[in-house]
Amino acid sequence: MDRATVRRLLEAGDMEGLERLARVHRRTLSLLLGLTYSPDETVAWRAVEGLGVAAAAVAEEDPEFVRGILRRLLWSLNDESGGIGWKSPQALGAIVAARLDLFRDFVPLVLSLFELEEEAFRPGTLWAVGQVALRDAASVQGAAPWVLACLDHPDPATRGHACWCAGCLGLAEARPRLAALAEDPAEVAFFAQGALHRRTVGALAREALARLEEERTGIPKTPKGGNA
Repeated sequence: MDRATVRRLLEAGDMEGLERLARVHRRTLSLLLGLTYSPDETVAWRAVEGLGVAAAAVAEEDPEFVRGILRRLLWSLNDESGGIGWKSPQALGAIVAARLDLFRDFVPLVLSLFELEEEAFRPGTLWAVGQVALRDAASVQGAAPWVLACLDHPDPATRGHACWCAGCLGLAEARPRLAALAEDPAEVAFFAQGALHRRTVGALAREALARLEEERTGIPKTPKGGNA
């Protein structure tokens, strides 16, 4: 079992294979962590997804080993680490969301990522918070002020991810800002269902509005132009 094996599984999108591998070889998590640095964005994002899957499997037998991985991810966000982990917020969110029952104490640390000075971490932090919110929105309601502020951010990636995150959090107070962004044509790269997609901020805003409306009424609502 080596890096090439793990990479092949990522390229194939074989998350079940990664889970099986991780159950036998805990080192799979370290290899996945390294692959989050891949210049191939699809591989890097699938490594993030894979970390959530593999960590959940390993945590059944050895949650402390996974805690060590979480601490390494936090350290990689420190200038003193010698190598900035640009996908570390996403990886943290994926792991914590996968086993929120075991790693709920890391939720405040995920929220603290909004305080990082480097703006480039903002979209990834929003994605991470959204992942946790999909499991338990109440646990990350402390992110609300940050998410609302990010809806007005000049960077399209930050705006787009903030739209999605607002929907995951169920932020009813975001409706006016989401409505104002519904026709925003700026495109962003958004990772979902194992792949990177080009999405407009407007489409993400409309989907968030639809999610909020569904939560309010209990009636599913599909936004027009959701694939824009």
